[in-house]
Amino acid sequence: MAENKNEYILGHSPEEMRRLEDQARFWGDLTAQVFRAAGLCEGMRVLDFGCGAGDVSFLAAQFVGASGEVVGVDRSESAVTTALNRAQATGARNVTFIQGDAAELQFEQPFDALVGRLVLMYHPQPSELLRHLIGHVRAGGMIVFQEIDVGHLVSEPHIPLFEKTTSTIAATLRASGADPMMGLKLRPAFLGAGLPEPQMLVLGRADGSADSPAYEVLAETLRSLLPAAERFGIVKAQEVEIDTLAARLREQVSAGGGVILLPLLIGAWTTKPNPADR
Repeated sequence: MAENKNEYILGHSPEEMRRLEDQARFWGDLTAQVFRAAGLCEGMRVLDFGCGAGDVSFLAAQFVGASGEVVGVDRSESAVTTALNRAQATGARNVTFIQGDAAELQFEQPFDALVGRLVLMYHPQPSELLRHLIGHVRAGGMIVFQEIDVGHLVSEPHIPLFEKTTSTIAATLRASGADPMMGLKLRPAFLGAGLPEPQMLVLGRADGSADSPAYEVLAETLRSLLPAAERFGIVKAQEVEIDTLAARLREQVSAGGGVILLPLLIGAWTTKPNPADR
């Protein structure tokens, strides 16, 4: 039975916060490409929905500069605490973080842009959620989201350990109620929220080098999901041998001259229409 999609299946432990930071370093430049294509720029006021440990907020802050502002919102107290501590440690002055439900919070002034990465996949009705969230965006403001697509996870030559690992991750996400194909559903989600036709961009990584961080990214994602995978009867922990998984993936891929295609990230962006123009 699927769990409540409003619950983040990966949790908010300190270990998960560190995993998110590692994942953000791996995917960060791909998100930057979407922000750049969408037109995120200096001076903008940006709302980051589901900010987690703050990585997307910090990235957006680089685009908006000292004259702009980014507000990251997450329902998890531990995630927001982590983000606040990171902002203080780095001296970031144009980023703030708030705990709460962004769809229900009230803000003094509208935002120039709403952004989010890997967040709509955890919500049962993304169009309805977007409809609420865009209420925080001014007319003509930007809506930019980037979500995952696990439909093209392949290895060449065939590497069973890679395909077992990725299929276990995808199956656990699905069993939890999350949608690991949300990237391909961004267009209908946007249109269902009453937004104009979005532009879209597909980005991803193919890798096989021995020094790639891809193996740790995969292994640590499965580590976070492993309790749920066992609970759903997808796999037993002893079968995974999680502590050596990254090393075994690295050996089987790189030593064999293989290439793996990691999950794709699909970005979509559009602008909020002016009611007078309808």
